[in-house]
Amino acid sequence: MNRTPPSPRPPVAVCALVIAPALLVLTGARPYLDFTNPNFRPLPLALTDAVPVSVPEGDAKALKEMTAAAKTDLEISGLFKMLDPKSFIAKPETEGFDESAVKWQEWADTGAEALVKARVSAEKGTGKLSVHFRLFEVGPAKLGLEKSYSVPASDLRIAAHRFCNEVVKYFTGERGVFLTRIVFVRKQAGSETINVIDADGHNETVLVSNGAINLLPSWAPDGKSILYTSFINHNPDLYEYGFSSQISRVVSNHPGLNIGANYAPDGKKIALTLSRDDNSELYVIDKHGKVLQRLTNDWGIDSSAAWSPDGKRFAFVSTRSGNPHIYLMNADGSDQKRITFKGNYNQTPKWSPKGDKIAFTARDERNVFDIFLVDAANGDITRLTQDQGNNEEPSWSPNGRHVVFTSTRSGSSQIYLMNADGQNQRRISTGKGECATPSWGPYGSGTE
Repeated sequence: MNRTPPSPRPPVAVCALVIAPALLVLTGARPYLDFTNPNFRPLPLALTDAVPVSVPEGDAKALKEMTAAAKTDLEISGLFKMLDPKSFIAKPETEGFDESAVKWQEWADTGAEALVKARVSAEKGTGKLSVHFRLFEVGPAKLGLEKSYSVPASDLRIAAHRFCNEVVKYFTGERGVFLTRIVFVRKQAGSETINVIDADGHNETVLVSNGAINLLPSWAPDGKSILYTSFINHNPDLYEYGFSSQISRVVSNHPGLNIGANYAPDGKKIALTLSRDDNSELYVIDKHGKVLQRLTNDWGIDSSAAWSPDGKRFAFVSTRSGNPHIYLMNADGSDQKRITFKGNYNQTPKWSPKGDKIAFTARDERNVFDIFLVDAANGDITRLTQDQGNNEEPSWSPNGRHVVFTSTRSGSSQIYLMNADGQNQRRISTGKGECATPSWGPYGSGTE
């Protein structure tokens, strides 16, 4: 049966602009999706299985894992509504890869506004695979983005992460986070190790396993090392683990607490809690442990100092009002002021990369812990989690679009991701044991 050629369709971005102008941000060459808008509608996207061309049979599993990784990345982004392959009208396996071969009307009838395809072929004499991705915009019937990568089969997931980062940038103008990593504490069989996983929860690796209690890992700004506290010498001392050396060194070992450490945005100083003067107070030290400044001097317990992105302020926790609450102060310790006045147990503040919000954990009237945001300028509170177990210990993605946290909703404490508005919550941790205190690494913390 002959099919009537599709009539010209306006670009998908233009359609969205006509329907809901607030969903797009006009910035230069093309309009970008604005999924911070409360009326944002995820873009329907069709992702087809990668088409192999002379690929060794032994690489078939890795090929499927690459497609699965791309699907997970695009789901995590919160930008897209992933269409069920069972709904596809077009036949991806026979349709072809070129722009001229795409059956635009069939994809439009499926509901797709974007289409992602991949073709993988063996490279002669190199032992590698050539991976070619293409992103098509269905509305204007055009090729929007294409990228090629040469990788061994073991790195096909990395190729998927790279391309999905490009897709996010294409639609938002911002970098994706799929090549970053998350460090956390893994608790099992009487052991507390420091582990790291990819942003999608894969490739878990043990970094620190010394038979002792290890706590509160946090990243250096360049992604090349982490800070953590360990009881390996029977005192909560501060250590730094270097990824290239795979060696830990002592940074601070004052008698008492050396805990809750975070690097300044420039990587030159560290804020932490010390109890060397009989009370838990906040200090700034250099990278070698030399005390540069005492920030607090109060009868209450002061802890959890979090630098603002510009390095000019701290958010921190203090019990000086009787219960733990979130406070702000300047980087020199001046102008200390309380900013949370709701609830009676607020802790673990983490400043957003954009500097406008602070994520924190609060215990509500039912003695349940949940994740909240407080506006750093006016103190307004927004709740992100509710009615799904205890949710704690938030940490921001480097682009400020996502939050990683722990939740007991599945029975034990595991690692979850969500959008910065609380939507799109999903578990990413697997394996045995419980997870605690996740910290999302900066750009450069993975395989970029």
